[in-house]
Amino acid sequence: MKKILYSVMAMAALTFSFTSLTSCEDVPAPYEIPGENGGEPDEPETPAVEPAGTGTLADPFNVAGAIKYIENGGDENTEVYVKGKVVSVQAGSFDAQYGSLKYYISDDGTETNQFLVYNGYAGPNRTKFSGEDALKQGDEVVVCGKLVNYNGTKEFTTGNYVVSINGNGGSDQPTSGVSTGDGTQANPFNSVAANKYASSLTADVESDKDVYIKGKVVSVTQKYGATDFGTATFYISDDGKADNQFLVYRALYLNNTKYTSGADINVGDDVVVCGKVINYKGNTPETVTGKAYLVSLKSNGGSGSEGGTTGDASASNGDFENWTNGLPNNWKTASSAGNATLSQSTDAHSGKFSVKVGGSSSYNKRLGYKEITLKPGEYTVTFYAKAATSTGASVRPGYVPVKDGANPSGSDYKYGDYVNDITASKWVKVTYTFTIETEGTYSVLVMNAKKPGGDVLIDDYTLTMGSTVIIK
Repeated sequence: MKKILYSVMAMAALTFSFTSLTSCEDVPAPYEIPGENGGEPDEPETPAVEPAGTGTLADPFNVAGAIKYIENGGDENTEVYVKGKVVSVQAGSFDAQYGSLKYYISDDGTETNQFLVYNGYAGPNRTKFSGEDALKQGDEVVVCGKLVNYNGTKEFTTGNYVVSINGNGGSDQPTSGVSTGDGTQANPFNSVAANKYASSLTADVESDKDVYIKGKVVSVTQKYGATDFGTATFYISDDGKADNQFLVYRALYLNNTKYTSGADINVGDDVVVCGKVINYKGNTPETVTGKAYLVSLKSNGGSGSEGGTTGDASASNGDFENWTNGLPNNWKTASSAGNATLSQSTDAHSGKFSVKVGGSSSYNKRLGYKEITLKPGEYTVTFYAKAATSTGASVRPGYVPVKDGANPSGSDYKYGDYVNDITASKWVKVTYTFTIETEGTYSVLVMNAKKPGGDVLIDDYTLTMGSTVIIK
C-alpha cells in the first residue's frame, strides 16, 4: 500500500514539473547546450574588418586601413584616399558660408570603428556641399585629405574633400577629375594637379619654381584692361566646368607682359599659364599676383574674342608660324630690348608667315625674343632677312643681358656685323656666333638699322648651342 502511494506521488510530481516548464516560457534555463533538444547553435562574433588599401586614388584605404595608417605614424602632411560608408552627418555642422560638413564613415556604415571626416568639402578647392542632407547614411564615399590623431580622435583634418559618392559624382559632387601632368612646359598640370600642388604648400608661401597649368576658362572675374595692372583673374578646369576649377589670380598677358590692347580672355578659351602658385591663407590654391602669365591663348568664340591662335602655341616659334592676336608668339620682351612694331607677313622664306619689323630713319629698331636663361658657352644664330619695301634694309644680329628685369642701357647691347644692301627681291642668310661668359637672363635680337630705316622681313630664326637647338 505504501509502495503504491509513493508511485502515485512521484508521477504527480513529475507531471507538475513538466507542466510548469512548458507553461512558463519566460523563465530562462540556467544554461543551454547548443544543438541539444533542438536548441540553435550560438552566433559567432562578427570578425573585425582587416586593414586594406594603399591610400591611393586607384587603391584607397578602407577605414580600418586609415586607422592603421595613423597608428603606424603615417605622414600627416600627405594626402591619402579613404573609402567608406557614411554613418551619420553631425547635426548643425553645415554652414552656408563655407559649405563644409562634419560626418562619420565606417567600413560597414555602422558605428563600429567609425572615422571622423572633419569640415569636409564636396570637392577640391573648397567646393561647397549644398546642405546637411547632401550626404545620407549608407552613401559610399571616397574622401581625399590628410589624416591626423587629434587628441586621441583619428580623423580627416580640415581641407579634405569628396572624390566620389556611390561610385560616381552623386548629387553634390560630379565625378572627380584625375591629376595629370608634372607642371613642366612639356607636360603641364591640369587644374586638379595644380590644386593639389598648391594645396601642399605652406600657407602663404610661394612655390620655389614656376609651373605650367593648362585648362579651359570657366569664368572671368576680372577681365584684362579692367584695372591699371594689366592683369586678369579667371578660373580654369579640364572641361570648362566649375568642378575642380583652379584660380588664376591677377595673371599677366601673353609673353609675360601687361595687357594693353587686343583680344581679351573669355569663357571657353583654352589657355596655358606659367608662374608661381601659392596656398593663400592656407585654403585657396591660386597663382601669385603678377607672377604668372599666359603662355598661350586659343580663342573658342567667347564674346569679345578676336584673332585666336595660329599654329602650335607651345613652339619656340623661330619660323614665325605661330601668332596670337596679331603678334608672333614668344617675340615680345618684358624689357625694352624688343622695341620695334611687329606685324605678320605672308611673304615667307619658308612656311606661311614671316615677321615684318617696322623701321625708322631716326632710331634703330629691334626684334627681340623673350628673355631666356643662357648658360656659358658658344652660341650660333642664323636667320633670313629681306627688305619689305624698295627702300631696302640693313640688319645686325646681337644679344643683350637683362638684369633683374631692368631695361638695358645702350652699352649693354652686343652685336655682330651689319648686313647691308638687303633688297626686296631675295632673302639673305645671316649667321652670327657669340660667347656667353656668365649664366644669366638674355634677349637675342635683330636690329633693323635706322639707315636706311625701311621695314624688313625676318624668317627662320634659330639659336643653337653646339648641337642643342634653343630657338627654331
